[in-house]
Order: sequence, then C-alpha cells, then structure tokens
Amino acid sequence: MRRFRSSASSGLRPGQELVNPEPSSKRASWLNRTTLGVGLTSLFSDWSHEIATTILPAFLASLGAGPGWLGVIEGTADGLSSFSKLAAGHYTDRLERRKRLVQSAYVVTTLATGALALATSAWHVLIARTSAWLGRGARTPGRKALLAAGVSSDAYGRAFGFERMMDTLGAICRAGDSLLAASVDFA
Repeated sequence: MRRFRSSASSGLRPGQELVNPEPSSKRASWLNRTTLGVGLTSLFSDWSHEIATTILPAFLASLGAGPGWLGVIEGTADGLSSFSKLAAGHYTDRLERRKRLVQSAYVVTTLATGALALATSAWHVLIARTSAWLGRGARTPGRKALLAAGVSSDAYGRAFGFERMMDTLGAICRAGDSLLAASVDFA
C-alpha cells in the first residue's frame, strides 16, 4: 500500500491509505454481491419503466392531452435527467458512501412513476415523469461508482456489461409481458 498526502485532487486525508490499484493474486469474482445487486436492480427498474413508457401516449390521450404534451413531457424529463446526472456525478465523486444516495434516487423514481396513476391532467404527468427522471439522473453516477468500486479494474468490462445486459433484459421482459397479456383471453 502507498501513502499519500492530503490534497484536493486525491481526495485523501492525511495518513489515509490508497489501496494499490493493480489486481491482486487472489482475484475476487466479478459476479459478486454488488454486481448482482446492481444488475437485478437495473432489470426490475427498467422493466417497470418500460411499462409506464408504453402506456404514456394512450394515458395522455385519455386525459384529453394532445400529442404535443408527450413531446414536452419527454423532452423536459430527459433534459432534466441529463442535468441531474451532471450534478450527481459531481456530488457523488466526493462521497465516501454512495449506496444511500443511489437507494434514495431509486425510491424517488419508483414513487414518481407510481404517481402517474394519480394524474388527472397532463401537467400532473409532466411533474411525475420529470420527478422520476430526476431520480434516474441522480442514481446513475452513484450506481456506476458503486459498480466500479465493487470489482477489480480488470473486470470492469464484465461487470458493466452484465449491468447493461440486465437493463436490456428488463426491456425484453416488458415486451414479453405484452405478448403474454395479448394472448390471454379475458372473457
């Protein structure tokens, strides 16, 4: 282990040790508790998000909102999500423990997506969707930092690839739900 003096660029306090970044002789598995937890969270989060995204146009039409509302809602939500990723990335780089922030952001996303069910006008949908995407933007940098801290540097590709695969699998499962629901006779 190497010792570093405190500096703004290293983020270490006096006497704090930095673990040598070279892979150790005893390699920890890349598919560990952190990687699996982040992957499963991505799977279920994307699955639920895809359900809400699929019904959003029809839901807005049932509220009497025109197609322009969909563009305003999605554009605003995506734009604010990008800015919240930027702010959260800056903030999470300074945190020693990121798990609570990531968990809180997932809760915000879940509650705001669920709030769509309470919407009675297009501006309610705008607020709920924007809030959900602010939570999504806030969790992304912290989630990636948790994943990077959970595996050795030589396993980044496998760990991040697994997380992306699970996220994509969530979208595929949502499509499978639709096919299953379409094939069931509700009579």
